[in-house]
Amino acid sequence: MHEFAFAYDIFKVAEATAIKHGAKRITEVLLEIGELTLIVPDLLRRSFEMATAGSIAEGAYLNIQVLPGKIKCRECNKISSVTLSEESQLTGNQLFRCQHCESPNTEIIDGKKANVKNIKIE
Repeated sequence: MHEFAFAYDIFKVAEATAIKHGAKRITEVLLEIGELTLIVPDLLRRSFEMATAGSIAEGAYLNIQVLPGKIKCRECNKISSVTLSEESQLTGNQLFRCQHCESPNTEIIDGKKANVKNIKIE
């Protein structure tokens, strides 16, 4: 369950930022994650609850915005947005075809990262 390790890392980033600004409590963390990270938002929220128990972030809302992936075609050089099918979410395997020329010769250029976008503190 890599969601727990990821949730703990998010908490540590939020906690360090809150301490730096003299906050007493973290009320919300806005997280942008690429769909191609294969992170399951519901599991991440539950893991975040466990990771923040007894801390200044206990009870904070983890606001997750899932962003679509992007690929670049090696044939036509155009960029396409991609999303995972239910089957590929289960297996982690996906061959993305260019939406412009249908070539499978593509590379993922976005959607495998996560970013703590904003932290609300008191």
